[in-house]
Amino acid sequence: MPPTPEQAMQQTIETIEKGLKDITENKATKTEVLELISERTKTDHEAIEAAQKQLEESVSQVDELKVQSDTLQKQLRRIKSTTRDSAGNYRGLFSSAEEAKQIGLTIMAAALHAGRGDVAVAAKSDAVLKALDAMGAEVKWIDGNGRVIVKDASTGSQASGSALVTSEQAPGIIKLLEQYGVYRRNAMAAPMGAGQTLMPKLDSLLDVYVPGEGAAPTKTDPTLGMLTLTPKTMTALSAYSLELDEDSAIALAELYGSLFARSFAYNEDLCGFLGDGTSTYFGFNGITGALRGVDATIGNIKSLVVGAGNAYSELTLANFESVAGTLPVYADDADAKWYIHKYVFYTVMVKLALAAGGANATEIQQLGGKTRTFLGYDVEMTQVMPKAAANSQICALLANLKQGAILGTRGGVEFAQSDQRYFDQGLVAVRGRSRVAINAHGVGNTTNAGPLCGLITAAS
Repeated sequence: MPPTPEQAMQQTIETIEKGLKDITENKATKTEVLELISERTKTDHEAIEAAQKQLEESVSQVDELKVQSDTLQKQLRRIKSTTRDSAGNYRGLFSSAEEAKQIGLTIMAAALHAGRGDVAVAAKSDAVLKALDAMGAEVKWIDGNGRVIVKDASTGSQASGSALVTSEQAPGIIKLLEQYGVYRRNAMAAPMGAGQTLMPKLDSLLDVYVPGEGAAPTKTDPTLGMLTLTPKTMTALSAYSLELDEDSAIALAELYGSLFARSFAYNEDLCGFLGDGTSTYFGFNGITGALRGVDATIGNIKSLVVGAGNAYSELTLANFESVAGTLPVYADDADAKWYIHKYVFYTVMVKLALAAGGANATEIQQLGGKTRTFLGYDVEMTQVMPKAAANSQICALLANLKQGAILGTRGGVEFAQSDQRYFDQGLVAVRGRSRVAINAHGVGNTTNAGPLCGLITAAS
C-alpha cells in the first residue's frame, strides 16, 4: 500500500534531517542534499494531487462514537498499565496521581449527570461523586454562560450544568493546552469575564520635553484604542464505555485530558493563525486573516512581503530577509519567531540556507537540539500553517505574538454530559468545552508594519 501524503511528507522530513547530519559527518555534500530535497518535494506534490481526487466515506455519529470508544478502550487498558513504574510511582502527564484521579472523576461526574434517571447510571454517578468527596474535591458546576451554579440549599440537588476544571484545581490540564498549542503558548494571555471584555491598546507614545527652569511640561494624553475580546465556546465530543468505574479514573484523565487538550489547542492554532472570520474558524479573525484584511491589494499591506513567485520553489532567501527587515525594531526581541509548517521549513528554508552557504548553512545544520533557527530567529513549527503552495498564500510568519496577538480565556476546561445520550448503546458521551477569544491586532496598516509580519506568495 503506498504511503499517504502525510506519511510521505514525514518521510521527506526525516530524509532531509538525515541528509543534514550526513553533511556534518562528511558523508554527503550540500549539492547532494539539495538535489534530494528537490526530488522528494516533487514526489510529495504528486502524492497530494492523487489524494485530493479520492472521496472519503462518512459514517453516522453514533457509529463513529462506537468505533472511537472501542479504540480508546484499548488505549485506556494500555495506559492503566503504564502510568506507574515498577515501584508503583506515578509517571503520567499530571503533577500527581491525585490530580489525575480528580480530573478523571470530574470527567465521569459530568458525563454521567445526564443519565441519572437510569438506576445503573445513577449508581455509578453517586459512586463517582462520593469518591470526589472523599478526596476533598467538590465539583464546580457552571451554567451555559460560565457562571457557577449554586446547589439548592433545601434539597442539595444539582441542576444540569458543566463541570469546570480550573488551573487552580488541576494545573496539569492547562499545561497540556500550553504544551500542545503554539498560539496559546506564544500569544498574550488575557482573562475574560462572562461577556465581552475590552482591553486598552496604547496607539501612541507620550511626548517628552526638557522644560526650562520654572516652566511646566506640556501635558499630553496617550491615544488609547480598545481591543474587544468576545468569548466563544469550542466544543468536542467523545465517548467511553459505561463499564468503566473509579479504578479507571487516572487512565481516563491521562487519555481524555490529553485528547481534549490536543483538540482544543489544535483548533486554537487553526483560528489563531488562519482564522478569516468565517464559520470554519468559528468567526475568529486570526493572524493571516487579519493581515489579508488590511487591504485587498497584497502589495499595499506593509506587514507582508510578496514572494518572487507563487510556488515555494520560486521563493528566495532575499524574500525571507525582507520579512526580517520589515519587522519593526520595537517588536524585534526574544519573542519574535518564525511560524511555519514543518514541511515548508525543511523543503524551503533548509534548501535556501544550504544553497546560500556560509553562516546561513552553518545555522541550519545545527539541528541537534529542539530549537530550530533561521536568519537568527527561533522557528516554531505549527502544522496548521500551509504545507502546499498556492497563489496569494501567507506561507510563513515572522511575528511577535506577545505584542500583536491575544488569547482570551474564560475559566478552565469544562466537561459535560452530551446533549445526545448513548446509554442504551453502553456508551457515556463526554462533551468538552473551552471558552476562548482570539484577537490578532498587530497587523499594521498600509503605511506601517506591525509586530505580525509575513511572507505571501505572488498572485500568479
